[in-house]
Amino acid sequence: MRITVDAFVMSEDIRQAVLDVSEDGRLRRSKLRIHDGGLAVAPQVLSQMESPTVLILESDKREQGMLADLEAVADHVAPDTRVLVCGIENNIDLYRRLLGMGVADYLVVPVTAEDLLNTIVRACSDEADSNLAPLISVIGVRGGVGTSALACNLAYKLGHGMDGEVVLLDLDISAGTAAINLNLNPRQSAADVLSQSETLDSLLVERYLQRYDDHLLLLGSKAQLDIAFRPPSEVLEDFLNILRRQYDAVVLDLPRQWSSWVRDTLLDSTAVAVVAYPDLSNLRDTERMMGFLSEKRGMSRPTCLVLNKVGLAPKAELGSKDFEEVMGRAPAASLPFEPTAFGQALNNGEPVIRKGASKAFGKAFARMMEALSLDPLMPSAKARASTKKNVLRALIPAKGR
Repeated sequence: MRITVDAFVMSEDIRQAVLDVSEDGRLRRSKLRIHDGGLAVAPQVLSQMESPTVLILESDKREQGMLADLEAVADHVAPDTRVLVCGIENNIDLYRRLLGMGVADYLVVPVTAEDLLNTIVRACSDEADSNLAPLISVIGVRGGVGTSALACNLAYKLGHGMDGEVVLLDLDISAGTAAINLNLNPRQSAADVLSQSETLDSLLVERYLQRYDDHLLLLGSKAQLDIAFRPPSEVLEDFLNILRRQYDAVVLDLPRQWSSWVRDTLLDSTAVAVVAYPDLSNLRDTERMMGFLSEKRGMSRPTCLVLNKVGLAPKAELGSKDFEEVMGRAPAASLPFEPTAFGQALNNGEPVIRKGASKAFGKAFARMMEALSLDPLMPSAKARASTKKNVLRALIPAKGR
């Protein structure tokens, strides 16, 4: 979200709420300024500056005094500026009158940072954004923890479970294995697609996707060692939004490297699964990554820890309680190590969740999906079908199976 926010505050509570809001990852590309004096001083300041996207006005006056001050502000605010008013009166008639004047929302003090953030996001969300499909990112805290296999199975289960179309996007350009897991030979990678950012549209993107079956499509990695993949975050965001408008969900298999575009993608995601193996080095890296994501993403969007390959080396492994003690919350799921089932699935070029996984794995996998809150976040595939424009669907060859 790229917006400008000007807040005219009076109380320390509102000031702190605004400061806390500015730390949220969704507003990291936004510009936020705080002015002392509240609603009463806003007209003078606004007359000397460009009207912001969001205007937060705090007033300690009763109805008539507040409305008079708002009238003075109206001459200095652009028609598309979202005005949020924080006041002392809990009065439904006042609320209706403010909405009639064009105020986006009225909040009665005290106001929490969460309330303020949700109000800003709601006020700035247009119809196009509300129709974006869920974006689920899967990232490992270290290499070799099974991130790609987990992302592949998650995308497959998601597509079949919702009877929709899900895109699995392998963003590990130099070493991604999503295509190998599905026995597909990738023609293009995300690097190839983003190199054509100036002409990128839904039709071009659809030509690059490979279809695994009726519910799963892939943009894989060609293991290109000669490419330094550093896409501008804005270009990658535009690309992902094209996919999110076209399909029912997008699952990202992210590389382990910690770069600006990986960080931004994690902060933009609807839900994030952090994958770790239960040993000491993974515990250290998990604490750092989960701490960062929890702070920047907040509690309103799911960020869950998944322990994978549990049982690979039982005597050397840590328990889920060890992770809980360090992080203050238990891992969402502990997936058992099942080398035979995964080996057969890899040889067959199919997700292990399709067939072959044990009941224990299936139950743990279900707990992970529940922790990611995918069901309530996901619009119905049938409801979204009318908004799709898959006019080139026939150009995507389906894998016979």
